[in-house]
Amino acid sequence: MRSYAVVGVVEAILLIGLFAIVLSTVQLVYVPQLMESREASHMDQVANQFAQLKFAVDLQATGDTNVSISVPIVLGSRELPYLITARALGTLSVVENACTLTVNASSQEYVYRLGDIVYFADNAYYVKQSYVLECGAVLLRQGDSETMLAAPSFSSQLIGSTLDLSFHLMNITGYAGRTAASGCTTTYVRTNYSSSSSFSFTDVSRITIATLYPDVWFNYFNASLDSEAVDVTKFDQFVEISPCSGYTIDLSLNVVRICVQIGLGWIGAT
Repeated sequence: MRSYAVVGVVEAILLIGLFAIVLSTVQLVYVPQLMESREASHMDQVANQFAQLKFAVDLQATGDTNVSISVPIVLGSRELPYLITARALGTLSVVENACTLTVNASSQEYVYRLGDIVYFADNAYYVKQSYVLECGAVLLRQGDSETMLAAPSFSSQLIGSTLDLSFHLMNITGYAGRTAASGCTTTYVRTNYSSSSSFSFTDVSRITIATLYPDVWFNYFNASLDSEAVDVTKFDQFVEISPCSGYTIDLSLNVVRICVQIGLGWIGAT
């Protein structure tokens, strides 16, 4: 009887040890992989939602209509039940005066300060990311790298020695004091057309974009503009466009003010 009891105790200890090994393997290996996959899937979802947000803003800017459009943004992802995991939290905010466009033409300087919509994902397992709607473009910052997911409303045409540029800018402005949300739930971004102003410049000597994302704007303009007609130069916090010798730049600028409210509520006429 005593030998059977000893064997039973040993079996129980072995089973407990085996269970502990299996649980540790699941917790240390499979759970991080699963959570990383969940957070990566959430980032793809946010990318699609920012594409919808850009579409809504472009639609309002083109139609000049005072109609509110709501776009859902999933801020984060929750932890798994019964296991030790961390939730991924996100922050969505309106950042006014985040970007500045400066035009030097005819010995005058014209300054336009523009706002952004910024989403930051404080991921626990996947790489931390930021999605930004700036100047009508959707930008992605991941670690030290930056890329443009959707281009702005920008065009260029070289006619003889004159480079005609057209830029449709979005100026994001917070409304009703609702300019930020954080957590892991779903919030809503309500956008509303407010006003637009058009400007024309001839013989432009310099165009400067001061931004927190100079790499992505440099790459975009460097790929979009004719290198024979203009020089595109990147500095630490801004990008500069200037005509080459023998060429001139004409610029058509349309600045659209879009009021943005984050969270529940209603935007009326602004």
